[in-house]
Amino acid sequence: MNKVREYCPKCKLKYHIEPSFYTGSMYVSYGVGIAVAVAAYVLTLIFGLDFGPTGIMLSIVAALLITMSYIGAVSKSIWAHFFLKYNPEIAKKVSNDSRT
Repeated sequence: MNKVREYCPKCKLKYHIEPSFYTGSMYVSYGVGIAVAVAAYVLTLIFGLDFGPTGIMLSIVAALLITMSYIGAVSKSIWAHFFLKYNPEIAKKVSNDSRT
């Protein structure tokens, strides 16, 4: 369950660079989560919703719970892009390849 392949079947890119490679995405996830929390707070202010401190906190928690899987995926993608670079030649080969 929730297994990631070792290599891309088309371009042979190794997904597991080191055992704790995606641990850094937790730090990125923290920043993205803070951005979502601030956005939820600002939206409550813009729409003039007077929830009080408890209501605002609950709306922020609700926003974080709703976007939790998205935050995780985006954080892993941002962290991976620090280390993996796009190569148009490989992309062209992969798009012309009929395997998988």
